[in-house]
Amino acid sequence: MNKKKTLLTICLLTLLMNLSVAQDDKSGLSISLKSGVTFANMYGPDVENETFLNGNNPETFYANYPASSEFKNDFNVGLSLDYRFGKYVSLGLGASYIPKGARINVSKHWNNDLQTYEDVNGKIKWNQNFWTIELPITIYLPVKQNDFYIQAGIFGGFLINSEEKGDIKLSGQEYEYVNNRSTKTNEKEPGFFLGCGYSYSSQSINGKLFIELSWTRSVISSGGDEMIPDPQYYYNQTIGINIGYRYYFSFSKK
Repeated sequence: MNKKKTLLTICLLTLLMNLSVAQDDKSGLSISLKSGVTFANMYGPDVENETFLNGNNPETFYANYPASSEFKNDFNVGLSLDYRFGKYVSLGLGASYIPKGARINVSKHWNNDLQTYEDVNGKIKWNQNFWTIELPITIYLPVKQNDFYIQAGIFGGFLINSEEKGDIKLSGQEYEYVNNRSTKTNEKEPGFFLGCGYSYSSQSINGKLFIELSWTRSVISSGGDEMIPDPQYYYNQTIGINIGYRYYFSFSKK
């Protein structure tokens, strides 16, 4: 019996030593730079997928229900520091420029003089640009020197600017449509994110290339009572597809 216990103890110690060595090979600090395309829209019970313009001239035009479920696309950029605790887990701190908002699907204009609708052509986007601070936790699934990974975390967003902007054609005339919506947007926006990705190691580079998919949602509603003509509460949502480069400071194996 004692021999069996001794053998089992030796096996467990050997396994733990091997795991420790393997984790030491992966532990360390890394810095990542990434960029890609962001698809942004809004969600919530008051969000619309189509609206119309009010106002008698370009200076007074405004979208009747600007909070939209229609996606718009733009580019993002981010930087992060991560510390990896062995093979499977890392904690990070990131900062990003994230364009949020939505495409406002405006199809008609209410002509108050004629008391009728007229068709509108063109594109209008509600651009909400944010700086964000992220706190991610990453779980790795190593494949030799490469990694599949899943990620989750929280973020805090800080508004840079908020503006409806687009080029429209109305009754044969072309107009530049601009409407400042900064008072209808949260200056600070907390939320959460989920993501997954794959990082690839090559002998020709000192670090790893990676591609990832991410999804973010805010948790505090924006807009509300200041919306015209009716209150329209909404949350921001983004889907990002990014590529990037990750440099490791202290890995003994890449």
